[in-house]
Amino acid sequence: MVKDSAWVTKPLGDIISIQRGHDLPSQDRSEGVVPIMGSSGITGYHDAIKAKGPGVIIGRSGNSMGEVCFIKEDYWPLNTCLYVTDFKGNDERFIFYLLQTINFDQFNSGSAQKSLNRNAVYPFEVSITECKDEQIKISSILANLEDKIELNRQTNQTLEQIAQAIFKSWFVDFEPVKAKIAALSSLSLRERAGVRGQELAEQAALCAISGKTPEQLAQLDPQTLQQLKTTAALFPDALVDSELGEIPEGWGIQTVEDIIELVYGKALNKTVRIDGEFPVYGSGGLTGKHNQSLVEGPGIIVGRKGTVGSLFWEDRPFYPIDTVFYVKSKNQMTLEFSYYLLKTLGLEDMNTDAAVPGLNRNNVYRLELPDYPKVLIGEYSKIIGNIRNKIRFVNDEVVTLENIRDSLLPKLLSGEINLSNL
Repeated sequence: MVKDSAWVTKPLGDIISIQRGHDLPSQDRSEGVVPIMGSSGITGYHDAIKAKGPGVIIGRSGNSMGEVCFIKEDYWPLNTCLYVTDFKGNDERFIFYLLQTINFDQFNSGSAQKSLNRNAVYPFEVSITECKDEQIKISSILANLEDKIELNRQTNQTLEQIAQAIFKSWFVDFEPVKAKIAALSSLSLRERAGVRGQELAEQAALCAISGKTPEQLAQLDPQTLQQLKTTAALFPDALVDSELGEIPEGWGIQTVEDIIELVYGKALNKTVRIDGEFPVYGSGGLTGKHNQSLVEGPGIIVGRKGTVGSLFWEDRPFYPIDTVFYVKSKNQMTLEFSYYLLKTLGLEDMNTDAAVPGLNRNNVYRLELPDYPKVLIGEYSKIIGNIRNKIRFVNDEVVTLENIRDSLLPKLLSGEINLSNL
């Protein structure tokens, strides 16, 4: 396709002006609402403004060199980044996307540590439309995609928080049990054992489990209400003393080793990886892809070396490398339950190696826990299974949107796609 005549090739220095950010030692920072922008995004907040928004920031040094960030509001750019001081009439968000098409590694002037100098960047020639309306159209298309991606990520974050909150309520704080105890506390022993006591205890547990008032419970359809009643009946109405403190009556004590196995990942050097469809996990998360998997999904990855105690859920078959464990559940324990249980154990604080942070699985195995009833684990896992299905669906949509964005970006930013009719 022939480019519109508004598209020209210019040195970057003719399109924008950039300069190095400003020092702001921690002792000089004051609590405020102004974002402090470092080489890879927001690093904190301050009470003074150094640059007006919207702004575009480029990582200047280290592993984040060349990383491009956009910020809508006023901000303080740190000396670890470069920032645009003059957009010279161009749309700010368009410039953000334009800079993403540049491989800044070619301008690296550092040896031991990457470093970016603006004078090396200025002569670099880029293709740009001089039509401001077209710039805005392009940036709007890409921004709408990114807004949808961000909304989906926020949705998944909320779903994760719900799953964690339910686990904490049922299996850490024992809120349904405590609700029953509170409901029965004002009754006599005889009343507690009677129908009235049972009804009050059930109602209290239903409210604790569902987060609804009695009036709201009355509006539920009979099937949903009966399911809640079945779940509520699984919780006792008393707490007993144990070496763990108070736990629900009849639950007993077990160790992590009774229900979870932490299996070592397998070494997979980057030099022998063959690009494929299977995600590769290290302790910091996704590190690339390979043409073979080691574990069938869904699965749980636990950071062993480096980022100790990090936790990741992966629905697809995956390859865990030797800096992580992957989880095998035991004794009818579900993966869903194991995942949210592991989140409560403080694994990130169990580093046992001074030189290279490390997690000793035997220390994890020795941790004592309540012996959770299998039937209650099953009920929890049904609920969380539905939540995780929603999370997976949204994640799939995010991947699709990211692929669309990544394929459109170079075409829109080169004028290959004509937007004159839009």
